[in-house]
Amino acid sequence: MKFTLLLLLFPSLAAAQVKSSVEPIISRDYMEQVRKLRGSIDPVDSISNSRNTLLKLKGPFSPNFPVRRIKLSDNHLQILPQYTRYLSISTKYSGTVEVKAHNRLPELQTDYVQGRSLNGSATWRGPETGEMFSYGPGIHTLEFDGSNYPYDQGGKLVAQSTGNGKPATAYNNSIFRTAVAHSHQLKLSGELFRYGKRTWNFGLKLGQANENTIIKEHNKISQALAADVGTSIKWLNIKATYLYNHDHLSNGNRTGFLNRAYQNALLTPASFSNIQGTALGDAQRSYSNKADNPWYLMEDNNNRYRFTEQNGGLILGLRTPRFDVKLTQSLQHVLENTAESYKPGTTDWASGMYTDRNKRDLNYLLQSQGVYNIQYNNDEFNSLLGLYYTYGNANTHIRYTPDDIRYNYQRSSHDVFFTLNNTFHSADGIELKVNAGNKFYLSNTASKPDFVLPALDAAITIFSVLPSVNLNISSSYHEVSSELAIDRSLAYTNLLQYSTEKVFSYRPVTEAAGYKGLTPVNRREWTGGISLDYEYVLQMYANVYIKNTRNDVFPVYSNGMLQLKNMADLRNKGIEVSIRANNNSFRRTIGLSGGLSFFAYNTIVTRVNEGGNFTPIAGFSNVHKALVQGQPLGVIVGSTYLKDASGKTVIGDDGFPLVDPTPQVIGNPIPDFVVKFNNSLSWKKFTLQANWEWKKGGETWNGTQAALDYYGRSALSGAERGITNYVFQGVQQNGHVNDIPVNFYDASQPVEKNRWTRYGLSGVAAAYVQKTDYLRLNNVILTYRFSLHRNKQLFTLSTYVNNILLWSAYKGADPDQLLLDQPNTTGLDFFNLPAVKTYGFNVTLQF
Repeated sequence: MKFTLLLLLFPSLAAAQVKSSVEPIISRDYMEQVRKLRGSIDPVDSISNSRNTLLKLKGPFSPNFPVRRIKLSDNHLQILPQYTRYLSISTKYSGTVEVKAHNRLPELQTDYVQGRSLNGSATWRGPETGEMFSYGPGIHTLEFDGSNYPYDQGGKLVAQSTGNGKPATAYNNSIFRTAVAHSHQLKLSGELFRYGKRTWNFGLKLGQANENTIIKEHNKISQALAADVGTSIKWLNIKATYLYNHDHLSNGNRTGFLNRAYQNALLTPASFSNIQGTALGDAQRSYSNKADNPWYLMEDNNNRYRFTEQNGGLILGLRTPRFDVKLTQSLQHVLENTAESYKPGTTDWASGMYTDRNKRDLNYLLQSQGVYNIQYNNDEFNSLLGLYYTYGNANTHIRYTPDDIRYNYQRSSHDVFFTLNNTFHSADGIELKVNAGNKFYLSNTASKPDFVLPALDAAITIFSVLPSVNLNISSSYHEVSSELAIDRSLAYTNLLQYSTEKVFSYRPVTEAAGYKGLTPVNRREWTGGISLDYEYVLQMYANVYIKNTRNDVFPVYSNGMLQLKNMADLRNKGIEVSIRANNNSFRRTIGLSGGLSFFAYNTIVTRVNEGGNFTPIAGFSNVHKALVQGQPLGVIVGSTYLKDASGKTVIGDDGFPLVDPTPQVIGNPIPDFVVKFNNSLSWKKFTLQANWEWKKGGETWNGTQAALDYYGRSALSGAERGITNYVFQGVQQNGHVNDIPVNFYDASQPVEKNRWTRYGLSGVAAAYVQKTDYLRLNNVILTYRFSLHRNKQLFTLSTYVNNILLWSAYKGADPDQLLLDQPNTTGLDFFNLPAVKTYGFNVTLQF
């Protein structure tokens, strides 16, 4: 343009000389002669006339693919492959065999038989007496009499030298076995190409697993199928997905059925055998009419648990240099059925019990996003403008039979997020990111919408702040509104209506009355982090966060209904620090890598609604986790010993401590910190990995120990029942230092007066709160990988052990196990099922 203006303004310049490069003069006759000459020796004759023309490549081209033809049109060069269409398929098979065994179990005594003190001495009392205690005489002082006795094939127990000379037997009543599980998975992936460009892709995954669990008469079957197919039409990508999952268990554990069988097995006296029979005529054969034979519960009980999920999705994506648009739709259908039954004659269910719970979920989810790339003349600055919208429509229907109780929940929700992401790259190796946005949330179940939910993220990365060291500093602030998911049952809180003594009557058929009218839970979270990276070999990271939660929702029983209420505000603080060394190879064939992480957090209840302090949130009516203002969330509340003004234990006139009639906070399950360490050693084609975990702090109420002590089945009660003239530390009710001696088990006194039975089944809860510090070797994995057929196939063999070792101050089973498999029950142990140790072997073939 500027040369045109100069020409118009200065016509004399038209006659001036112009300096330019000399172009070759090529005539048509000359090119024709060259074409004829080249045509006889060059197969690419179609471009011989354009040898000096700038051409553009049209379409994709793979250098290693055979060429069929080269085509020239309008200065565009198109290379056609030898095969216009071809299919690429890859397959992966994985098979696993596992052997499983239970981990730590409570310690039991096998020295004393079923019975109690009568007429001044410990006396054996058989099952026909209904005796529940194991405070009888020593088993080594008894023998069988050989009589026809329906409760034991050897006969009744009598004193030595008065029977048939066959000594009494200490029976093993464990309900556990060595479990075997095997699983298989086949994955098929394919791509269809046309002229070197992928036009279609598809995938298929099949899986099945079968397990005879560690509990006898309890099995599990799982089946899975996943399929997807996709294609591309210019800038448009289309993908369809389908997912099918099915689980089938012999017994569900919603009512704590498996825990009940486990409890009865542990409490069975050493002198009674459960496996000698489960029935006496039409009645149950058990060690007491107030207890159950575990095999009577497990055999032919018509229980089942079935879960079936189907999920279909459609994904549309449109991408151009400036726009990135994605639309995802999914439809999920879930069927869950649990049949729970107790046969007639079961304790607390003389006529039997049957519950059939059917739950159906139908959920539709629409997720859309649009991102616009704002382009500037300055290459150092880049911005992305994004709009994200999520619509959900959830429906849950629950029906209990034969009660004919129905619950129907429905929620339609809208979640919108608008954001602007800015990135600045400087020439001296600094990258700055600042993202700002706002969300709003509304639904038909929320009492009010939230339109102001700001979000701000900032991060700066300094490359080579030190030689080969990159530094990143980040911070963020987010506000989020949320509601409880309507498809997650809260029926487990029914247990709060039962004491530990009444747990056999537990039958949860009350669900949440509804989810409407609640204020959305608002969370304000700030995080800050710093990381250092040295040549991707050594990485260090530290992060701190503070999260304030307002109007958190908890279930509360009122007038026989389970109602949800906005009850409390919480403050959660945490810190995480990690260090990792990646593949630090100090020899050619040996490599070492490892990581160390430290994590600590605490959640404090900062406010509770008036009248809501000490609200139970999980557990039993007499021992539970609760909402207590000023205390960590979910502290353990239960009975404790009576204290005087100076904090000393008050001793009663009989020499035993008194119990405070008011429940108190007795424990905190939140640990002080958790440290995890994982390392890897590689040598040639072998890799050895190990993962450790150390947890410091945290407490658990060991209700299992309390019940075993109460019935005289614990190793502790067996070892200490002979203690005499023991003086408890504390003060008497008159204020004097206690000096009253007591015997832990005095046969001249009623059995209900001994050290362990006098406080009831749960004992004094505070006396059974124990530290749960542990060091755990989570898993060890040995892997061998090698290639076949010139690296076209990969073969992997691995063997592993999970949950292999546990060193813990806790006296019970694994402290991480949950009460009746219920959520939010960490810190409560009442015959929790043991953890599982797994020995596995896996074979994977990829071709």
